[in-house]
Amino acid sequence: MTDDEVASLITGAFESASEPDPRFAPDDAVRLIKHFGDVFPSEFRKMRAMLPNYHIPGDHLPADEIIHDYEWETENNPNFTTDFIPFYAVGNGDYLCLSRDAATSSPVLYVAHDDPRVERLHDSFAGYLNDTDWFLLK
Repeated sequence: MTDDEVASLITGAFESASEPDPRFAPDDAVRLIKHFGDVFPSEFRKMRAMLPNYHIPGDHLPADEIIHDYEWETENNPNFTTDFIPFYAVGNGDYLCLSRDAATSSPVLYVAHDDPRVERLHDSFAGYLNDTDWFLLK
């Protein structure tokens, strides 16, 4: 999925915000790359760049929260490994995560806080973006 396709998907599905969401700093992506390395799918980067300017439902985490939750979970949760980069808080203690090891070809994983099993929700981040049950919620 190209950057233009991601942009078209988001602009076609969600209303633009009158004010940018202050939770997402202009250097959001830079901070993530500095912390985790250059491991993020291009679709993830494009979607992240658009998050502050569109009303996208759900709890996509800002960079500070991603880093904080990653550090806390890897230190305190035996079910959470250093491979999991949380980007979306489900709301019950669980996360949608990218695989740090799989890097730019990462699937989207459902990582539960109280269950060692990890569910592969989508084979790619593009798959997540096209899913009406997760990303394209109306």
